[in-house]
Amino acid sequence: METARKDPQGFDGILQFEDYPSSMLMPFIAERLGLTATPVASVFRCEHKLWSRVIQREALPQAVPRFTALPLDDPDPLGRLDLPFPLWVKPVKSYMSYLGFRVGSRAELEQVIARARIELPQFVAPFNRMLVKEAAPEGLGHVDGFWLLAEELMGGRQCCLEGFVHDGEVTVLGVVDSIRLPNRVSFTRFEYPSRLPAFVQERMAEIARKVVPAIGLDNTLFNIELFWDAKCEWPTIIEINSRLSAQFADLFQKVDGVSTHEVLVDLALGRKPRWRRGEGRYRVAASFVLRTDRDRFVSRVPSAAEIQHARTLLPDLEFRVRAAAGHRLSEWPQDSYTFRYGLIHLGGRDQADLRARYALARSLLPFEFGASPARKRAKAIAGSAAS
Repeated sequence: METARKDPQGFDGILQFEDYPSSMLMPFIAERLGLTATPVASVFRCEHKLWSRVIQREALPQAVPRFTALPLDDPDPLGRLDLPFPLWVKPVKSYMSYLGFRVGSRAELEQVIARARIELPQFVAPFNRMLVKEAAPEGLGHVDGFWLLAEELMGGRQCCLEGFVHDGEVTVLGVVDSIRLPNRVSFTRFEYPSRLPAFVQERMAEIARKVVPAIGLDNTLFNIELFWDAKCEWPTIIEINSRLSAQFADLFQKVDGVSTHEVLVDLALGRKPRWRRGEGRYRVAASFVLRTDRDRFVSRVPSAAEIQHARTLLPDLEFRVRAAAGHRLSEWPQDSYTFRYGLIHLGGRDQADLRARYALARSLLPFEFGASPARKRAKAIAGSAAS
């Protein structure tokens, strides 16, 4: 911090691209350096999922599920539970659905609580150190990251609304469809623009215009994850994040001709972002998530030559490896149900063209999985003993 203050050239703005914990650090740094950023308190009203739920309920109760907070340092946290099973349980502070589970019984919930008591303390330590208790809704300043949030199950078609707020004015950039695997948790791809009906997307925009100011966000990108169930009048809020979704920036570039990274730069410099729609090279775009249902040892990832060849045939290809040869997938951050190992971003004229281009990309970018060296040695020893 002192180095930044003493820099003779100074700084015009600060950018933040990743999630926890950098999403919480950025507003602190901006405040100390006198740079433009959303207020520190507003970030914690998003990062703290219980505080966020309470504020959401005050602003727009019809768009919020019922919920209950469970303290892990309580000998009997289940004594506070007032929701029927099945339900969804997650930490008050999580990342990539870490320790988030669909729970169907008291016994399953007890297992989740036991695991969270072991794993959460280290994970939430930075969160608890930085927590701004003054940002809490009345009576909730004592709730830190060592709590779970139980919520009634939500369902329907899932999506993510991306937008920004500048000088108190909320602007919606677009809605991205989030397509899930049969486990109803892990994502297989994200598609832009959304194929939800226009009236549904407008109702989601109404939610943003009500809830974002209530949280206090300003001069920042934001995204709101939502469910839409045709049987319900309002979409339901899953969560609100005080940052851009870096995974979607390229999708907006492909379809609209403007990346949300450009919006991020404008906001950091205190300027109102300039946005346009439908001026990109493609009509549709998607982020395809490469996943497997079990932890695996990575024996091979695409080579630099293979990636370059793929980009020659697919010039717009954006490819990101989320694994490393010689390592297990569990060594990377994962959700509670699957293991992802890569991202493929592509644009297309329509859905059929997009799928064809994706099939080509998969064939050009091979991953290989096998037994780890330790397991191979164990098998070899067992074979030798048997002989």
